[in-house]
Amino acid sequence: MSDPRWPSLREAARRFLRTEGCILKVAQANISEAWNIVQSISDHIPERINLPRIEVGQLSVEGLFQIGGEEPDVSVCWVPNANFSDLKEQIYDLLEAGYPGCVGCGGPGSEGEWNEASRRSQFLD
Repeated sequence: MSDPRWPSLREAARRFLRTEGCILKVAQANISEAWNIVQSISDHIPERINLPRIEVGQLSVEGLFQIGGEEPDVSVCWVPNANFSDLKEQIYDLLEAGYPGCVGCGGPGSEGEWNEASRRSQFLD
């Protein structure tokens, strides 16, 4: 939790798990692991009807989050200098805790308003 990327990675994972029918873009090398995440979502959130789809591309879900790359619009949760394993770890941690069907299990900051501009200033200083 001392890693300055942790809150943003956690927020990206929360956004991903709350959103039905999104498209997770990952590197070709991570396709199989990404499908394992989708299966885990199905197992942990059985009421989920529209599971994520997987496509090859820069690690992101359009409009929700982006891992690495050029800085996107401030409406997108951006985590520079992170990778698929970092995100995957956060997703599995949240699923094991019961997110999003629990109160408070999303970790620090999960119940309040997310301030992306403030988070980015910590990365860019």
